[in-house]
Amino acid sequence: MTIYLNDAEAKLIGLDEIIAQCRCRCPQGNRLKTNRHFYGPADKKPLQQEFDAIEALMALLKASPQEVIAAQRLLSQLRELRGSLHGLESERLLDETEFFELKRAISIFNQLAERKQLLEAAKVCLTVLEEAQNLLDPAGSGAQGFHIYSAYSAKLSELRKEKLELEIQLEAQSGEARQHLLKKRNLCCAKEDEEEERVRRELGIRLLHWLPELRANLEACGQLDFRLARAELALKWQARKPETVDTGEPAELTAAWHPMVQASLKKSGAAFTPHSLQIKKGSTIITGANMGGKSIALQTCFLSLALTQLAYFPPCEALKTPLYDFLSFSAGESGNFNLGLSSFGMEAIRIRDDFRRSQQKRGLVVMDEPCRGTNPNEATAIVQALCQAYGASQSSLLIATHYKVLPGRGLHFYRIKGIRQTDMDKLRTATVLQDSELIRQIQALMDFELEEVDGSQHTPSAAIQIAELLGMDPNLIQTMQALWQEEKWQK
Repeated sequence: MTIYLNDAEAKLIGLDEIIAQCRCRCPQGNRLKTNRHFYGPADKKPLQQEFDAIEALMALLKASPQEVIAAQRLLSQLRELRGSLHGLESERLLDETEFFELKRAISIFNQLAERKQLLEAAKVCLTVLEEAQNLLDPAGSGAQGFHIYSAYSAKLSELRKEKLELEIQLEAQSGEARQHLLKKRNLCCAKEDEEEERVRRELGIRLLHWLPELRANLEACGQLDFRLARAELALKWQARKPETVDTGEPAELTAAWHPMVQASLKKSGAAFTPHSLQIKKGSTIITGANMGGKSIALQTCFLSLALTQLAYFPPCEALKTPLYDFLSFSAGESGNFNLGLSSFGMEAIRIRDDFRRSQQKRGLVVMDEPCRGTNPNEATAIVQALCQAYGASQSSLLIATHYKVLPGRGLHFYRIKGIRQTDMDKLRTATVLQDSELIRQIQALMDFELEEVDGSQHTPSAAIQIAELLGMDPNLIQTMQALWQEEKWQK
């Protein structure tokens, strides 16, 4: 159960960049985030528990933000302790720095354990380790630091007193007397080091008693941290808790948006048009004119569904989805030319592998303009065959294409609404503009909303009209229009 993306496609979708916005405070939380656990159909219950915890933490963030901030400050003080815990388990001699980090971690556990409301919302449990805390702070001073205290050993206490007396005497001596005192001090220091090592070994053996609780508490802190970070991200997006439905039911996205694209558009003064659609088993085909936003629609839908199965609240007003065995996204020209392979060669391998997987497991396969560099007649046949094959499958294919796909069993159609002809006509009579400004105006008039259609309509097109608006040679435009009309008539 996984997500299939190559590096170029992951960058295109922005999945890494989106997940980077989820800000964990401690190494344990960051490790959970980095591992990206994919929740498949068998994980419906644990995934629901994640969603319930995130929802409860969102409510707490709104009601008691200071409570959460205080907890996050504590979490940010945790360090990576797997090496020290492994050292305890193997009875390796820990150094003072490791004991200091363990002491601080135990103090953090005990302080977080007092925050009952937070832990209940996050659905995590922490064990109070008061005896372990006392062991590492034998004087009960509450000091944050750590050293091998004299209270650990009467012998150590005596050796340190002796060393101090020798150092006082050294200040008043010189010559042979001073050399004699230095030898005594060096011997005393050696005995002190030996006793400190014995104490450190004994401390490690005594701490080993709490090793299971230490590991469980660190895991709980990681879960708390990761769930809090996802709750913060969901609040930032104003995202809603997704709903998981039974296998075989369609995925339904309502007003989904892409956070990175939305932020980019906002900087330029434009707004993102949210996308709503159903993805049923079989094939869902999205068509639309050039510049119509088909690729962004695919990326937005895939991102929301991938985030859902990674236990994030997706950027949607609402989302219902079955849990797929796998998700795959491929963008037409993502071949690895460094390997000497053609774009279509790499694409054919992805198409082959995705189809094989779809016959064994129930997946969601997303294809953005497949076969775009292939002979159009062959490409049309390939795309039609793919849509028909997935149409009879238990898996789901979501595909954006310029090629005509004929309606059939298990095939569902959407299209980007595009630019109305009346708006296109107005642009023809507008004041002469620079190319960049004209392109911006064309984009501003584009309606990126998806509408469901029956598949019998012509594939929307505006490429020749856009070329005309951008000042292409009139004779060339006339030839294009004549050939286009002839092509449509032949079809």
